[in-house]
Amino acid sequence: MSVPVRQNDTMLEEADDIGTPFQRSLGLRWGVVDKEAGSVSVDMNIRDDLRGPAGSLEGGVISTLADVAGASAIGFQVGLVATEHIAVSFLAPGRVGPVRAVATPQRIGKYDGVAEVRVTDTGKDNRLMAVATLTVRILDKS
Repeated sequence: MSVPVRQNDTMLEEADDIGTPFQRSLGLRWGVVDKEAGSVSVDMNIRDDLRGPAGSLEGGVISTLADVAGASAIGFQVGLVATEHIAVSFLAPGRVGPVRAVATPQRIGKYDGVAEVRVTDTGKDNRLMAVATLTVRILDKS
């Protein structure tokens, strides 16, 4: 997944054109968690149209959130990236929201990068919903 984003020295710029049209349709919101570590957050509200039959957030939506957060954490540092591989472990359902994915780069090389992502239900005492590891290909160094 390619993630076009912009960043200034202190935080992510508030702009209507951050993310892809699909990402914007989910209502994703980006933030900086730890500038030195390169950690970013991507938040979203749980909407009824994103819930599965059991009433919790669909796994595909959680995977997308983890993907966007991981790619963003690396992309903010190097430029345009595309996801090569993602592994997600689902730990608990997301039912309340908002849901937050926090991604931290683990390694950024010449051609690819790896990020660790933790997805929590902030409305349910920050319940850990999923963990993911994401590998991205660096397409264009900024």
